[in-house]
Amino acid sequence: MGSFATVFVSEGRGGVVLKQIQDPCKDAVAMLMKEHDDLLTLNSVCGGSSQFFQLLRAHGSYTDYYSFAQEVGIQRTEDMGLPPHALYVMQRIWPVSHWLATSIRDFFLPQPFRDQPPPQLLARLYLGNGTSRQGSRFVNTENFPLSADRIERLGLPADKIAAGMGQMLASINFKAGRDGRDIEFVLCGHPENPLSKVPFYECIDFNQMRPHGGSAIVIVSSMVSNDPYYPRPWSPQWQAFADAYLATAAEAKESPLAHDVLQKVARKEVDRVEEETV
Repeated sequence: MGSFATVFVSEGRGGVVLKQIQDPCKDAVAMLMKEHDDLLTLNSVCGGSSQFFQLLRAHGSYTDYYSFAQEVGIQRTEDMGLPPHALYVMQRIWPVSHWLATSIRDFFLPQPFRDQPPPQLLARLYLGNGTSRQGSRFVNTENFPLSADRIERLGLPADKIAAGMGQMLASINFKAGRDGRDIEFVLCGHPENPLSKVPFYECIDFNQMRPHGGSAIVIVSSMVSNDPYYPRPWSPQWQAFADAYLATAAEAKESPLAHDVLQKVARKEVDRVEEETV
């Protein structure tokens, strides 16, 4: 659950979920429909098997629950009991595989968790954090942080993950024309085979994206606000991120803007470090 909308699993339709607004005001309905339409746009111009990070698939929007129930044939006796608010249907995000969840439990969770079955996890990929704090007694399995050192300890390809972030962000920036604000990069389970041991990577959460209008400043602002997903300019994964970002921008004939974005990001990082050392 978030402040804007709640996601529900549709029982008997395990591959999809419903995202429904909490407040049925006009602004919330418009925001939800925009998010659905943006996801459709991203699916058409940024999706595909060549992307390291995959996108959730959107499957239709509805102005109220009853329209959805009627279209998919939900009888009143099978009603999910949801409010009559606007919603859209999208592909479900599955927890990381049992195999990876076991490794995360054994490597990173406090001792009391290690005597229990591995939790169902959705992991955020935080390449902007080189290391993670250890020893916390509190674990959020819906938002488990994997910093660069944790990613490498799990044997996951940190450079490929960084390149995948650069590829997806550039696709969103220069093929879809959106700023990419508040998008998230996660490690999850495979949508076609949730029991697979193969790690699966997805880019999610598009409700705050806006057109950038060709402004490097707008794109940079969005990148900075997404901290700590992207590697920092001084980190080992930065080159892989930057190379993929520039290569994807070149496909869209946006190389000058992409170079400007990366230069401004590097400058902001230098300024931030200087401020912290004063």
